[in-house]
Amino acid sequence: MIILGSTGSIGTNALNVVREQGLSVEALVCGSNIELLNTQIKEFKPKYVAIRDKSQRHKVNHNNVYFGEQGILEILELCESKLVLNALVGFSGLKPTLKAIKLGKKVALANKESLVIAGKFIDSKNLITVDSEHFGLWYLLQDKPIKKMIITASGGSFRDTPIDKLAKVTVKQALNHPNWSMGAKITIDSATMTNKLFELLEVYHLYG
Repeated sequence: MIILGSTGSIGTNALNVVREQGLSVEALVCGSNIELLNTQIKEFKPKYVAIRDKSQRHKVNHNNVYFGEQGILEILELCESKLVLNALVGFSGLKPTLKAIKLGKKVALANKESLVIAGKFIDSKNLITVDSEHFGLWYLLQDKPIKKMIITASGGSFRDTPIDKLAKVTVKQALNHPNWSMGAKITIDSATMTNKLFELLEVYHLYG
C-alpha cells in the first residue's frame, strides 16, 4: 500500500496495523518529521519516499526520494499498489486523492478536505472512509434503506465554557484537547467545531 502522511497520528496507527498484519508498504510520504520517517524506512523498506522540502533531502536515508505535491503525484504513478491511505492534512490532500482515483486505485480517505472541497467531483465508490464516525455509519447502513439520519456533536472541548469567556480562549488552551492527541490543525478545528462541519459535508458526499 501507499501511505500519504505516514508520520502523523493516522499514518503511524496505520503502520501499526501493517506491522501486525504483515502487510507491505510500497511508498511513504511525510511532511517534515524526517527522524520518524527514517525509522519507518528502516522497518518497512518502502520503494519510494516523498517529503515536503527538497532542502531536507540529505537527511533522508533512502535512494528514491521525491519532493512536494508533484513528487507525491509521480509516486502514485510509479507504484503498483492499488490501495492508498491519504492522511495528508488540509488542501494538500486533494490532488493526490483525484490522481489516485484516476489511476484506478482505492483511496482510504482520512483527508476530509478532499471531500469538503471537491466532493461532487469524486466518485465515492472508489473511497474507503477512515474517519471513525463515517466508517461506523457505513458499517451500520449496509443493505439498510433509510429515510433520515440524525448526527449529533459533542459541542467541542469548550462546550461548558460560558459564551462571554470564549473570546478570551488562547491557542494553548484550544490545543489542549481533553480526550484525543491529534495534530495542531485538527485539534483547533475540533475546538471551533469546524471539524464537525467538515464531517457533515463528508457524510453528504459519501452517503447523500
